[in-house]
Amino acid sequence: FDTYMFSENEIEELLEKAIANLPEKCRQVFILSRMEGLKHEEIARQLGVSAHTVQNHIVTALRKLKIELKDYLPLFFFII
Repeated sequence: FDTYMFSENEIEELLEKAIANLPEKCRQVFILSRMEGLKHEEIARQLGVSAHTVQNHIVTALRKLKIELKDYLPLFFFII
C-alpha cells in the first residue's frame, strides 16, 4: 500500500463503497453533513429528528467508516 499510488478515482470509489454500506439514515445524515455541508440543526429540521439524533448518526457513520477503511485511513483523514 505504501508504494502504490491511488488515483483520485480509486480513492473516491473506496469512499463511495464504504458510504453505500452505511445504514440508510446514517448514510443520509453523513452525506448531508459532510458532503453538502449542512449543520446538525438544518439536518435535524429537514429529517424531522433531533440534533442529538443527527450527532449520533454521524458518530456511528464515522466509526463504521473508520473500521471499513482502516487500511486506507491515511487517505481519508479529511472526512473526520
